[in-house]
Amino acid sequence: MDAGNKGKGWMAATHVTWFGIVVEFDHSEITQIVTHINTGSAGLGAVATVLIAMGITGPAAVIAGIASAVLKVSATALQGCNSKGIGIFLFVLWVGAPWCRSR
Repeated sequence: MDAGNKGKGWMAATHVTWFGIVVEFDHSEITQIVTHINTGSAGLGAVATVLIAMGITGPAAVIAGIASAVLKVSATALQGCNSKGIGIFLFVLWVGAPWCRSR
């Protein structure tokens, strides 16, 4: 997992915490993810591929967990969290439902 990858050419950043993984997306990344989800072709594998292209790396189970959280939160909620147009934090909890908030 590339926990401190902001500023090193990566786009999305992941941070492992005691309660789960926090994924930081900028505005353009959330727009790309929401567009992908809204096309109707956003299965788990498709979202995982988009996340990997954004620089999120790690074991397959971690990538799948983040992709699953993106799908559970839904495009509408992701857009709501990004209402300021500055990106979001997606919280993927070890236990409990994923959620997001504005950066």
